Amino acid sequence: MQAINILLIEDEDGDAGLVRYSLKFSGSEHQITWLKSLEALNRHLEIRDSEVDVILLDLNLPDSNGLETVFRCKSMARNTPIVVLTGHDDMDFSLRALEAGAQDYLIKNQLKAENLLRAIRYAMERHHLEQRLQQSEELMMAAIEGGDLGVWEWNLKDDSYYNSERLLENIGFGKDDPELPTTASQWMKQIHPDDQNAFHNALNDHLNNQTQRYQSEFRLQHKEGHWVWQFASGHVVSWDSDGKPERMVGIHQDISERKAMEEQLRTLAMHDPLTGLLNRRSFMNAMNSEYGRVKRYQGHAASILMLDIDHFKKVNDTYGHAMGDIFLKAFAITITDNLRENDIFGRLGGEEFAVLLPDTPLEGAIKVAEKVRASVEAMRVDADGKALGIATSVGVDELCATDSRPDGALARADTALYKAKQKGRNRVCQQIDAVNDTAMPSE
Repeated sequence: MQAINILLIEDEDGDAGLVRYSLKFSGSEHQITWLKSLEALNRHLEIRDSEVDVILLDLNLPDSNGLETVFRCKSMARNTPIVVLTGHDDMDFSLRALEAGAQDYLIKNQLKAENLLRAIRYAMERHHLEQRLQQSEELMMAAIEGGDLGVWEWNLKDDSYYNSERLLENIGFGKDDPELPTTASQWMKQIHPDDQNAFHNALNDHLNNQTQRYQSEFRLQHKEGHWVWQFASGHVVSWDSDGKPERMVGIHQDISERKAMEEQLRTLAMHDPLTGLLNRRSFMNAMNSEYGRVKRYQGHAASILMLDIDHFKKVNDTYGHAMGDIFLKAFAITITDNLRENDIFGRLGGEEFAVLLPDTPLEGAIKVAEKVRASVEAMRVDADGKALGIATSVGVDELCATDSRPDGALARADTALYKAKQKGRNRVCQQIDAVNDTAMPSE
């Protein structure tokens, strides 16, 4: 794997040393250049002889502070992904940093080798997708201006409708196809039910002179049954003697690729890139919603499991981080296979995972936890011909309407997890009592 070329912009020697130490033990090949100000960054970019893969950016520097640092850094290195290093454990602030142009952020007091490496890789992948999305949008606008698109024409008096061959081919029809829709009403029935309201609102706004152009994005049904994303734009070109619209013309464009990229970006923002599970932010959003139901509806039960992999550091130290990643993915798959469809599974960081169990009281959650623990204990991963196993410790607790915060149950489950570790690992505990005294196999 090619070495990652990293620019670290940090004026505090201690924090810089911590980042460099973490990268040293991250298991990745990298080259790191340490700068102490944005002015130093500007000079470096002017004389650099190699491309920079990622920038690790402290927000408070001698010549800049706060979100202004992100804006300035982005203007200097527009084509380089940025990971913000911040001391603010504040969700709103972190989101503003992302909106300012950063691809990811890390809290300094939570800085670990695996978290740092994951943030770097995530930022690089997200930046690549953002560039591709931007290029796609630029190409789309160039195509619109050049007119190299599918063309349509609608006669509102008799509802007759013409589509160019480009659009027809895109959705599986030939111009002489006997099944080809011939009226605008027939074509509108081809639009996905979930997109009908937005489509008709945009069209009616234009026909009622509330907008200069009609524009809409919607899914159109292919002749073979699947859905194809379309961008449509048009305007009225003639009116009758009463001033009513009688003819519209416009263009169509297939935007399926752009929509797929947008979905990839949404997935990246919500999911852990290694396991595909919900990331911490998305999991906490789900937990907030479930906590709201517990507060609103008397008798509604929900529980939480906190899990991690026993002696996971030993796995990484013995077999390397690549094998550690294989174990994490296998762990996630094994547990997912033992959960219901409506259970919510997330990776909170490192080897720390959590499961939200809606409509599940504590007794049921304990049974689920034991089922999960046993399935992980039975799991085997192939490593150079050797079948290796792992174990998990699980903490269990129930969401309570009396909690002042939605993560109260999470904190109790975390305490129970710690208790399970103290009692020898490979067991299930709740905060009050251990509910499974299975001994950890000897190593």
